[in-house]
Amino acid sequence: MKDDMNFKNRCYVDMHMHSIYSDGELTPNELIKKAYENNIGIISITDHDTLLGLKNITHDFDEACYVKVIPGIELSAKAQKGRMHILGYDFDIDNKSLNDKMNEIRNNSVYSVIALINQLKIDYDIMFDSKDIKKLFSIEGNIGRPNVAKLLVKEGYVKSVQESFDKYLISAYRKTRTLNRGLSYEECIKVIKDAGGISVLAHPNQLKMDDEELEKILKSMINCGLDGIEVYHSGHTKEETKRYLELSKKYNLLVSAGSDYHGKMVKPDVEIGVTSSGKIKKLTLLDKIK
Repeated sequence: MKDDMNFKNRCYVDMHMHSIYSDGELTPNELIKKAYENNIGIISITDHDTLLGLKNITHDFDEACYVKVIPGIELSAKAQKGRMHILGYDFDIDNKSLNDKMNEIRNNSVYSVIALINQLKIDYDIMFDSKDIKKLFSIEGNIGRPNVAKLLVKEGYVKSVQESFDKYLISAYRKTRTLNRGLSYEECIKVIKDAGGISVLAHPNQLKMDDEELEKILKSMINCGLDGIEVYHSGHTKEETKRYLELSKKYNLLVSAGSDYHGKMVKPDVEIGVTSSGKIKKLTLLDKIK
């Protein structure tokens, strides 16, 4: 696969993707190889609530010479409605406080998944094989709703991960979310900053807020140290992208971009390196990191 293109000629960036250590389908090395194949020169592997993807990258293959990997993570924050995720970049992956927090989050995620599985049994009489449950909780990385979604597909309750959410998981999660022991956005931002990193609000449209509500929460997050906003994302409409770009300018926030690539099973319509605005070449986030 190696060709005569060097790192400087690889012009595209993708700052949001997931490996097998959270809810993605490819290993960290496979993500790097896929980035190489798609002419992407800078990426960040941002697994949900875990550093294991970053810690399991090896550099004994050609593509690693041409793709720069920025340390990244996507932390789940408690939200009154919708979903709130905070991206962290360019931090010290060996920071003790950060690693301690990841262990705490892992324990919380197990508790949340148990509650979700129990709710599926109560509401829909859905029960999983004990071997599958044991295998689920033996996963080394983060576990969450996408893992349960894959079990629903495996057991034949649905045909796709998206159908799992639409038919069962969204409803069940709404009933169990009050039991969520997750972090507040203040805690997410603090743990990233304390590890020397940059904090960015991921896919703002998933907060399900109107313009006034979003701006209000954004100002509060900025007061807590938020550095940037994910303006370009595979799930944003043109109008949303325009709005988030305006907010980044108004509040002097760094601009980030990511495909949120997971693989064909979880997000079949999302390609690595591609947002709803196409492929991205330059970001103020990267200017800050450099």
